[in-house]
Amino acid sequence: MSIRKTITDKVWNSLPEMPTLGATIDIPVYVIHNGLYKEDYFFIFDFEEFVAKSRGGLFVRPRLQVWAGRDDFDRGVFARQFRESFASEFEAARTALRNDDTKNRGWFTWDFGFDVFTANISQFLANILLLVALSAGKLALSSIALPKWLKGKSDTEKLEASIQDTQTKVDTALKRMAIRIHPHLMRHAFREDIVPKTLTAEDDAWPLPADIVEHLGDGRTQSRW
Repeated sequence: MSIRKTITDKVWNSLPEMPTLGATIDIPVYVIHNGLYKEDYFFIFDFEEFVAKSRGGLFVRPRLQVWAGRDDFDRGVFARQFRESFASEFEAARTALRNDDTKNRGWFTWDFGFDVFTANISQFLANILLLVALSAGKLALSSIALPKWLKGKSDTEKLEASIQDTQTKVDTALKRMAIRIHPHLMRHAFREDIVPKTLTAEDDAWPLPADIVEHLGDGRTQSRW
């Protein structure tokens, strides 16, 4: 059997087996502004509870809970950076979990064993997870199916086309995603500057976790699990 045929079997025949999703688990995401410029920010993804449930073999329904100190940044640029950062941190967590004793790791289970395609496949899976987390379940399911117009294309072309199509759907959903203003992050974002009167922090916001506060000045995207 050729390598191309094997890739086709493992990717296009396996991905459509969308799991039944269980309980909803929040994935807190903190948008940290580390400069006075509105486009100067990085992300901290809190996968802790999500990974804990996945280690138990559960396909939970993720839900993004995004906190920031300001929301006047370009949403198109934000969507792309969020998507790329999420995919990178998701893969980091997936790689770390490969050494777990259990073979069933929920969303982190899929591993097709072809290193040359690992980055693309991981990115594709992260995008599917993002669509589900953005309450776009129907879009997620339609993203997995192989469009008819891709029949006859090479495996690389099929994968690249599906990734691009899914990315477009993810970015559209991310642009509309609700972003909550956290008072601590707002103070951190504006430092000595005057906070705009149009910006209001959530009254019921929980205090930031201590380890998040500890990394406010790091300046690089990261995740905890």
